[in-house]
Amino acid sequence: MTFVSVGNAKQLFRRFLNEVAMIASKLPQPVIVQHGHTPFECPICTAKAFMDMEEFGSNIKDAELLIMHAGAGSVIHAIEAGKVPVVMPRRASFGEHVNDHQVEFAEALARAGRVIMIESPEELESAVAKSLSVKEAVKLMDRGSRMVSLVRNKLAEIASKVDM
Repeated sequence: MTFVSVGNAKQLFRRFLNEVAMIASKLPQPVIVQHGHTPFECPICTAKAFMDMEEFGSNIKDAELLIMHAGAGSVIHAIEAGKVPVVMPRRASFGEHVNDHQVEFAEALARAGRVIMIESPEELESAVAKSLSVKEAVKLMDRGSRMVSLVRNKLAEIASKVDM
């Protein structure tokens, strides 16, 4: 099963979801897409605008493949579940967010080997292949408090720089 999530930001994330729709037939099935405020239609995907935390967590836990925006909450849930998600940060230059805090967050996690970060939709298909090849290796990694602490510290650092 593939779980795709764009979070709940009000800004649209069309370039990300358009690529998901284009490669959906190549993803582990079924494909469940939490599309937030971005309209999304794909005949082979189950699309849902929003879901409660129980359903969200269950989809993360059950997914063979996670494809997500680089929102801290979403990514932390994935890491805590022992997954290495493919993430694409929302970018202010495309009107996808108010600033580029997701870029810095995703870059730090990519350097730590905890996410596979892509910068453009065209990279999604190769990142999916990489994610599926490393999922078994993740089971051997320490899922303990050290990584969660790293993520939380980085999030706090970024949050202190962001003007809410």
